[in-house]
Amino acid sequence: MRYSLVLPLVALLCVGCGTSDPAAKSDPHNTITAPLIQPAITALVPNSVPVDSVSFLLTVNGSDFASGAVVFFNGTALNTQFVSSTQLVVQLGSANLTFAGAQPVYVRTQGFNSNTVDFNVTIQ
Repeated sequence: MRYSLVLPLVALLCVGCGTSDPAAKSDPHNTITAPLIQPAITALVPNSVPVDSVSFLLTVNGSDFASGAVVFFNGTALNTQFVSSTQLVVQLGSANLTFAGAQPVYVRTQGFNSNTVDFNVTIQ
């Protein structure tokens, strides 16, 4: 009778619980997480305009954009239209185009920033 109670307990101890990965056993905070998806800009269309140009639509092509993504132009957040996970559109006003030179553009989506691409405001 005693053996019938002890055997299931021994079997349970032999099997154990958890993972067979020794590294995972040593980390009590080990959790499974989804891979981080980093948004990326591949192209700006157009990629340059002359200084003091009139307002126009800038298309930002790339990957891993999410609804709610925001385009930053020279450090300023712009009102961004989400087209798809690979395309965003913003209105660049004449105030953004008053100084010649490279203007950094990046996208922030789901708490992550993309790479930075320069938009060139050229001298006429």
